Amino acid sequence: MNMAKFKEPELWKHQAEGVEKALAAYEAYKKGYAFFFDPGTGKTLSTIKVLREIFNKERRIAPTLIFAPIITLQNWRDEWEKFSKVDRRKILILEGPVAKRIEMLEKAIAKHNGQLIVITNYDGVAKPNKDGKSKNQVAFYEALRKWAPEFVVLDESHRIRTHNAKRTWCVTKICEGARFRLLLTGTPLLNKNAMDIYAQFRAMDGGDTFGRNFFAFRGNWFVDKNHGMPKDKYFPNWEIRDGVYKKMNDLIYRHAMSAKKQDCLDLPPLVKLRINVALSPEQTKLYLEMKRDFITWLEDRKTGENKAIVANLALTKALRLQQIVTGIAKFEEEDEPRLLKRTPREAALEEILSDVAPAHKVLVWCVFKKNYDQVRRICEKLKLDYREAHGSVSNKAKYAAVDDFNNDPNVRVFIGHPAALGIGINLIAASYSVYYSRNFSLENDLQSEARNYRGGSDIHAKITRIDLVAPATIDETILETLEGNLNINEEILGWKDRI
Repeated sequence: MNMAKFKEPELWKHQAEGVEKALAAYEAYKKGYAFFFDPGTGKTLSTIKVLREIFNKERRIAPTLIFAPIITLQNWRDEWEKFSKVDRRKILILEGPVAKRIEMLEKAIAKHNGQLIVITNYDGVAKPNKDGKSKNQVAFYEALRKWAPEFVVLDESHRIRTHNAKRTWCVTKICEGARFRLLLTGTPLLNKNAMDIYAQFRAMDGGDTFGRNFFAFRGNWFVDKNHGMPKDKYFPNWEIRDGVYKKMNDLIYRHAMSAKKQDCLDLPPLVKLRINVALSPEQTKLYLEMKRDFITWLEDRKTGENKAIVANLALTKALRLQQIVTGIAKFEEEDEPRLLKRTPREAALEEILSDVAPAHKVLVWCVFKKNYDQVRRICEKLKLDYREAHGSVSNKAKYAAVDDFNNDPNVRVFIGHPAALGIGINLIAASYSVYYSRNFSLENDLQSEARNYRGGSDIHAKITRIDLVAPATIDETILETLEGNLNINEEILGWKDRI
């Protein structure tokens, strides 16, 4: 039991309001409720409080399934241990080989009569299909349905926003057998797509809000702006119908609540700085040639010969352009990219770290492996102790790195990939974050920003975000795209008028 550790947590005002509304929905509506809470505003604790109230009233731990990104699984268990009296033996993390998950689940069900809190990631399940593929994932999905959880939590519920995805199908089927479902996300709409809301609400309420048929939903709320194009040139362009934003907003908030950091937390100012960094002559040549011709040439410093850097598709071209502006080149015939000669971007980061890191801890966000080499090299030159968390680092090592960064005063820099460490992790020891490279993911951008701009950030006088940007390049395009995605979120969900 956790009796010695447990202390009743104090809720922020918006958390207490959310718990009250969710419990009222459970009593009156008995389908589900959504917490559209910004990262760092406490949706995990709010969820635990809701479930604890229900468990206490029923005097038992009702079978509860929590779907979450894999990086947050341990964090969910830690939060349950910290904020409840639930016996830790009844809090089960299921990750790793699927056959092992099934074995662990079945043993725990037998031992605790099914009264468990199971935490697992979305990608462990797969729907039955005719070709017999994904046999273990199908077996895991069927084992979860057989267990029949009464409560299902969908953390970062935008992971099931695609209505026809296999994971969405599986999660929705499991939700259909539950008494109550909770959606948790700060970004229910991504990539300017209001259709994202359909699958999430379908899982939460069985279709009460937006129906059970996606195509009927799309026809009611959206219009294909290209419907009159000739067949040989046609491509769909679905946009939300004019004048329906408020109606959609009203339907969403019948059983949902949003919370924005700036409205509900006493946070220090978030200062955003853009530092323009020119391309080197080498970068400029490569960038312009790649942009113009989808191909450029670079001298191989090992052999002295010119080699081709080719982008056959638009997406590949965009990737190559992103790599070039950060000082990376990918030879067509080679598997791994190479670093270019030292770039102005590296010099800018070195100057920032030399000025800031002695007095402030700094997060450096990168999206390419070779960027890590660049940042390491700078840290080592400046004799700055650093830690890392990205796709090449195990989950165990990531948690150890986070602990070192937060608690060891000698560790000054944290190098991370937004997708690998952008969710559910607290890095409030840092008062600065530097975006060395970025991609088009709004989720990654918002989540990574929230690692050190969240509850507890008031230990700093301000939080500073620095974006390194090469003017008139794909860097600017990415930033404009991210800002546009955020605006569509605010317009459809009405966040400007909600707490």
